[in-house]
Amino acid sequence: MVMEFIMAGIVLIALSVASYTDLKTREVPDWLSYGLIAGALSLRSIFTPDIGWPALVAGILGLGIMFILACLLYYTGQWGGGDSKLLMGMGAAIGVQYPFGAQSFALFWYFLGLLFLGAIYGVFYMLWVAAKKGNFFWSDYRKTIAAYGKLHLGMWVASLWIALTGFFLPFLWYVSIIPIGLFYLLFFVDCVEETCFVQKRSVKNLTEGDWLAEDVRKQGKTLLGKKTLEMKDLALLRRVKIGQVIIKEGIPFVPSFLLAYLFFLWAGELMVNLL
Repeated sequence: MVMEFIMAGIVLIALSVASYTDLKTREVPDWLSYGLIAGALSLRSIFTPDIGWPALVAGILGLGIMFILACLLYYTGQWGGGDSKLLMGMGAAIGVQYPFGAQSFALFWYFLGLLFLGAIYGVFYMLWVAAKKGNFFWSDYRKTIAAYGKLHLGMWVASLWIALTGFFLPFLWYVSIIPIGLFYLLFFVDCVEETCFVQKRSVKNLTEGDWLAEDVRKQGKTLLGKKTLEMKDLALLRRVKIGQVIIKEGIPFVPSFLLAYLFFLWAGELMVNLL
């Protein structure tokens, strides 16, 4: 349909610009996220006389569902504000069709793809960051592994035991790498966060959405606990003249929105048909 074609173009442009700004500045401008929401709902409104009210209702339902999910992810500290607002925009663009049917799950498939591809993207991004740090990072990584020597040995024993059992149950060969693989992966992620993402930053250079990695204290009192910083928090830090705080930078996650949407355009109809 014409509306879907135009909608795909709007979303691809918005996600491409958002990915660039996220990689460049670690921020997604509010005007871009709100513009995507307004553009998606406006386009649905324009086509409503031709294809009926369900077109607009789908966008409103998608926006509402993603608003609830975005608030949950934001206020539990899982996502930043830019990612959450962009998720709302994707809800308005993809929508949830009513009356409910197989096509109503399109937004659900997109979100699953976002989580799956986002995890893969995150691992590759961390590998790139670790490679930039060179021997400094890998030295810390080896020390971290050595500090958990017994657990390390236990994971190797578990993997080898599963591999040996594979002589009797061949399918176990495919899962024998899981214990030791997860051990290395989880400690790699933790080490990257501590070595590469945690840093001191001047309060004057903070922006809304930065993640506070340690409590801010002054004269023995806790001013702020670990949290995603809001405008009122920035105002408080500047008012009490705090010089520097410990911030944890996150992975610029918006490119995974673009990857998931490209996959959705390619395989979304197939998943709906399978359902």
